[in-house]
Amino acid sequence: MPFPALAAGLLALMLAGAASAATARIEEGSKLIGKGEAAEFRISSSPDESSELRASCEVSAGGDAGITFDGEHYIPLSEPSVGDVLTITAGETRRFDLTGTVEKNRGDAYIAFSFHDVPASMCFPGMVCESAPAGAKNVSVACRNVK
Repeated sequence: MPFPALAAGLLALMLAGAASAATARIEEGSKLIGKGEAAEFRISSSPDESSELRASCEVSAGGDAGITFDGEHYIPLSEPSVGDVLTITAGETRRFDLTGTVEKNRGDAYIAFSFHDVPASMCFPGMVCESAPAGAKNVSVACRNVK
């Protein structure tokens, strides 16, 4: 078989394999969490093979908040990575387009955003420290599947 025909055949096999990859789905919805709580979103996926996940999550807070991204059986191909600490400032909404692989599992795959900290405001001599932004009382997390 000439090289161009062999290359075209291999490319067709790779594309066919990619097209047949199983798709994982995230539990859609919005969750409001307080300090020390986590917004957990279950992932349904194939128990027999790895699956591809495409989802979008928005995280917002009324004040400053430290949030940790977590996941079980989720291998991110985009940011954030499992264990990343995210800082949200007052009034900010951050969107994360999650793309990754979900390992075959026993139905216990998930991603989560844990509200663990209210960062201390910086206050230097001569500043009016009472006007420093307040820490968040809660954090809103909304996730949905992307087609």
